Amino acid sequence: MTGRLLSAVRLLAALPLLAALPLAGHAQPSALPVPGFGVMVHYLPDKQSIGEIKRFDVEAFASSLAEMRASHLILTLGQNNGQYIAPNAALEVLCPSSAANRPPRDLPLEIGRALRSRGITLILYLPFRAPQGDRALMDCLGDVSEQEPPPARFIAAWSSVIRDWSERYGVLASGWWFDGTYNTRGITPAGWEMLCGAARTGAASRLLAFNAGEGAERFSAKSAPCQNLMAGEYMQPPAHLTSPPSELTFHVLTPLGASWGRETPARFTAAQLRDWISEAAAANGLFTLDMPIDATGRFLPAHVALMKSVTARSKP
Repeated sequence: MTGRLLSAVRLLAALPLLAALPLAGHAQPSALPVPGFGVMVHYLPDKQSIGEIKRFDVEAFASSLAEMRASHLILTLGQNNGQYIAPNAALEVLCPSSAANRPPRDLPLEIGRALRSRGITLILYLPFRAPQGDRALMDCLGDVSEQEPPPARFIAAWSSVIRDWSERYGVLASGWWFDGTYNTRGITPAGWEMLCGAARTGAASRLLAFNAGEGAERFSAKSAPCQNLMAGEYMQPPAHLTSPPSELTFHVLTPLGASWGRETPARFTAAQLRDWISEAAAANGLFTLDMPIDATGRFLPAHVALMKSVTARSKP
C-alpha cells in the first residue's frame, strides 16, 4: 500500500473523530464586523481559469474596499463547479484527483491579511453541499443532490474539508456563509456537531449563516442549530429594513447590479443605499451588497464611486 493511499485510508477511518473534536490551542476570538455596510464578491475561477488566480491584485482589491468604507467582505472560496481558490489538505487526501482544481496560491489567506490591516473582516462563502456541477467530486465525497438529505458519510467528509480551511485562516476568518441549505432532514445532532465544530475551528466566536433561499420568508430563517447570522438573501429589499423577531444577527444581502456578479449599472440610488445601511446599523446588523469584480480583483469604477459617495462622512 502506497504512502498516499495509506494516508487516505487512515483519514477516512478517523473522519468522525476529527470532525467532532476541536483542535486544541486554536480557538481564539475573531474580530466581528462593524454593523453596517459590507461587500460580497462572486469571484469564480471558471470565469477565467485556475491559472489566472495569480493575476488577482490583493492590495488593489483591499484598497478599494477600504475606499468604500466596507466593514466586511463575503468571499467565495468556490461554488458548484468543483473549483476552489485555495488548497485544502483534507480534500487533497480524500479526493487526490481533484487537486488540479485548486491553485497553489492561497488567495483567501492573502486577502484576509490585507483586510485585517485595514480593519475589514472576512467572511468565507462555501456551498453547504458538495459541488453540484462536479459529479466526480460529489461521488468522492459521498454526496447526492442538494434537494435530498445529505448522507452521513458526506457530513463527515465535508466537515473535515471545512475544518481544514477554518484552521488555516483562524482569526482572519470572522464567519462562514453557507449557501444552498435546502434539505437538512436526517442530519443527526452528532452530524451538526461535526459541521458546527468544523466551522468554528480556529475562532469560536465566528458568525455562521446557512442560506435556505431568497425572499421575505427565508432571508431570516434559522437553518442550523449553530446559526447566529441571518443569511439575508433578498433580491428586492423592502423600502425600509426592519429586523424580524429573531435570535440571529440581522442581515440583508442583495446585488448592487441586475443579479449576482453581473457587471451592470447599479439598480439602487444613493439615497436608498444610505437609508438601508443606516437601518441595518440601527438594528446592530449588516447590509451587504454583492458587487462584481474582474479577473484581477477590480470593481467597476462607477460602483466604487457610488459607494464612496454613499458612505462619505458628513462634514461638521
